[in-house]
Amino acid sequence: MEMGVSEAMTEEEKDKNAQPAGPLQRPLLLYMLHCGLDGKLLQKICARHGLSVEIRQFPREQAFAYHMHPQFQTPDLILIRGHFIQLVHECDKERHIPYVVVSSKLKYGNGQPVFIHADKGYGAPETLALYHAIAEKLKEVVTSRSPYESKAAAAQTTDEPSC
Repeated sequence: MEMGVSEAMTEEEKDKNAQPAGPLQRPLLLYMLHCGLDGKLLQKICARHGLSVEIRQFPREQAFAYHMHPQFQTPDLILIRGHFIQLVHECDKERHIPYVVVSSKLKYGNGQPVFIHADKGYGAPETLALYHAIAEKLKEVVTSRSPYESKAAAAQTTDEPSC
């Protein structure tokens, strides 16, 4: 039996619809414990850099610690101020969630695999460049977790306990 043109088109359309269009990319979940930065602005700038993120910004460390419990969805990335490094280590529960430290104080950069120095603070008009630097660094961390893998390897060769 010969198929008509309209029937053939229908079969082609069915074939196109049956084929997967590729993996659906969900936005990366970023937990942000940094009240000096604007999460909405960072999300927009990340989008400009080709990075789709859903930012959950926490005003207090208690709320952050609560949502870091393993019963909740694990974030893909964490953005923090320097004085929250220990809190992240305590809440990580050996999940090895990559984090980026953004601080106006250089002392927090010591030993951190990913550190961004906010030398002009967070409120000045010049800080737009800081947002772009954060977006680029987040994208770099997503595409290559090598800074974290290097740190994990270094931690295993010392007598220090791992986080």
